[in-house]
Amino acid sequence: MTTSTIDVEQIMQSYPAAPEMQVTLANWREPTLSRWAFSHVRQIMPTAPIPTPDQPSDMQQAIQDLAALDVSTGTDPMTLGGWLETSQTDAFLVMHRGKLVFEWFGGWGAADRQHIIFSVSKSLTALLAGILCKTGILDPQRAVRDYLPEVAGSAYENALLRHVLDMTVASGFTEDYLDTTGVFMAYRRASAWNPVESGQTTDGLRAFLAGLPASDGNHGHRHHYCSPHTDLLGWIIERASGTAFNTLFSELVMQPVGAARDGYVTLDSFGAPRVAGGICVAPHDLLRIAEMVRNFGAVGGKQIVPESWIADFRGFDDSAPWQRQQDGPRHFPDGAYRSKWYRTGLPDDEFAAIGIHGQWIWVNPVREVTIIRMASNDLPVDVDSGPAVHAAFHAVCRSFA
Repeated sequence: MTTSTIDVEQIMQSYPAAPEMQVTLANWREPTLSRWAFSHVRQIMPTAPIPTPDQPSDMQQAIQDLAALDVSTGTDPMTLGGWLETSQTDAFLVMHRGKLVFEWFGGWGAADRQHIIFSVSKSLTALLAGILCKTGILDPQRAVRDYLPEVAGSAYENALLRHVLDMTVASGFTEDYLDTTGVFMAYRRASAWNPVESGQTTDGLRAFLAGLPASDGNHGHRHHYCSPHTDLLGWIIERASGTAFNTLFSELVMQPVGAARDGYVTLDSFGAPRVAGGICVAPHDLLRIAEMVRNFGAVGGKQIVPESWIADFRGFDDSAPWQRQQDGPRHFPDGAYRSKWYRTGLPDDEFAAIGIHGQWIWVNPVREVTIIRMASNDLPVDVDSGPAVHAAFHAVCRSFA
């Protein structure tokens, strides 16, 4: 039996599971098996809890049926409902003016089940960094080595925290999600996202970061997407605050937004959090956070993330580093990247957070719409699926005046 013929609902449902239905650390990101894995990450690897308040905030609802919306991208007609059924989407939620208007779940996705959000984790981590900058614990213009002397001799030795936030560190790292033998596989091994193969060793995520190779470029010149930069940000947050990331994110973000379900973050073998991609939260709680960002960091009149921090990345217009990417922008040719959020450059000033395998936050501030998508796409990056995703977002947003 191949993964393409597996019944998704039967994965890990016998005791023990049949070999082709068994999810392990070695195969959890493989097609089809990932549909179960991405909603059950804490059963695969070590994690740390991100507690939520005893009394979550109420989520107002004004449910509408958006399934019939036309999201066609070519000559073949496609409705939103049809796309959701065929696109390996696990959760799709829409909020308009603070009210939940549409939700859809597929695969193993469920309202109360935490789902890994991959690199959307970066954007959430940067919100926490913004809070700490407001309190003076962090300073974007301070040198990384001031926080972490361990980075001497690495790509980070002369970098500023601002370079880390904006992915403009000049490093020799290659973000190759399909790598099986090189630096990216070493990174995943260090993160405990892959088993340590025979003949290989790892000293963990922090040791990997402290030895990240430099390039011959200048910091700040061009955008170079590099997941380890955000794990380094997580290390800086813990070192500067003296508090574990999961505890701090709970106290300063998840509890203030009124999250309903405990989240969690994956850990390496030495307890370092994988904040670049390992945060797992329930769909409603990711929507709560995204809606908070749409409202410039406030919930119910209470400021959680500094308004100035969010206004900075939403209004950031220096696209030069973004345009200087080695192969040009993969997303948003008229956009920019700031504090781990994407500014799209589209007419409604939409901004986004993006994770591999189909994770999204999409905010249209003009139409007052917030969308989240959780998915288990077969490929980490599927360029061919991009137009359909954007068509769905645009169709939903256009349906609101």
